[in-house]
Amino acid sequence: MVDDCVGCGFCCIKTPCDASRRLYPGASQCPQLIWLDNRYECGLMKISGPVGVGYRKELHAGAGCCCNLNTWRKNVTKREPQLDRSAFNPIPEIMQVFIRCVANEFMSSDRMHLTLANMTSQLRESGYGEEELRSIVKGCMHIFNENRNSFMKSFMG
Repeated sequence: MVDDCVGCGFCCIKTPCDASRRLYPGASQCPQLIWLDNRYECGLMKISGPVGVGYRKELHAGAGCCCNLNTWRKNVTKREPQLDRSAFNPIPEIMQVFIRCVANEFMSSDRMHLTLANMTSQLRESGYGEEELRSIVKGCMHIFNENRNSFMKSFMG
């Protein structure tokens, strides 16, 4: 069942679109999500010309809300960004860029887990502690999962 969008912001806040993750990697909330006239709107949807048409097509403009468990629809209000402790990432910025590039390749999450297991083993031999290793692996997987194309997630697992 699909209902008209009421501008509650649920989809954009809970699961940013591929365009948002491409344009603003690592952002805690998409800068294109605008609170205007007591509802959320997507700034990408307002871009004119062929670029705007492309975004509207990619983001399924006019398709409505398909999340029937979304309770935000009944209470459309400006939501303050939640402090997400899992968003903290101990990975240096240059390594985060590399992982984002890897995430855009045709690579399964299983392959990424095997690669991280190999890296963990090598870092352990270099003297890294178990807590630090868990934090590094968690950070790497967070970046990888947040930057994968939705097609690859559904196709490759």
